[in-house]
Amino acid sequence: MLRNLAAALVHRGPDGEGFAESDHVAIGMRRLAIIDLKGGWQPLWNEDNSIALVANGEIYNFVELRRELELRGHHFRTGSDCETIIHLYEEYGADCVHHLRGMFAFALHDRRNNKVLIARDRIGEKPLYLAASGNRLVFASEMRGLIGSGAVPFVMDPSGINQYLHHGFIPEPFTAVRGVRKLFGGHLLEV
Repeated sequence: MLRNLAAALVHRGPDGEGFAESDHVAIGMRRLAIIDLKGGWQPLWNEDNSIALVANGEIYNFVELRRELELRGHHFRTGSDCETIIHLYEEYGADCVHHLRGMFAFALHDRRNNKVLIARDRIGEKPLYLAASGNRLVFASEMRGLIGSGAVPFVMDPSGINQYLHHGFIPEPFTAVRGVRKLFGGHLLEV
């Protein structure tokens, strides 16, 4: 299913794809190469490969963060702005998001602690759609990924449609598809 989800989002990231999979977690990414064109392939990893990250967006203060993190002993493998998220997480845990300035949505898999952290920027500029069913959580940057991969059936949600008819838009966390919600801007989900 992960490969199907990535394939459904190829228009968002035509430059390549990458995946990190373990027993209970799989994350993937379609890349649109903007910063560190040759070395910033995702998922990005920390020094011992215990933390994997996929991220959509741009971290505006990554130069300052990188300099501070290098002084603390972190080693960067790439010139990617998003690699700073991994090392901030190693320093601050979920509070890493409070150090970030930018527009982003990301998923970080901490293999050592068996955690997944999913977060969005303060304004919610980068979208993140979630669908939970039983003991499975699927997420994507576009509804098209969830539906196009077959992860979520395309069934209209009357409450989402009602929100649209009343407001002219669908406020977060609602969507027009049953079982799919948006993660609020400025929020994180720890699993």
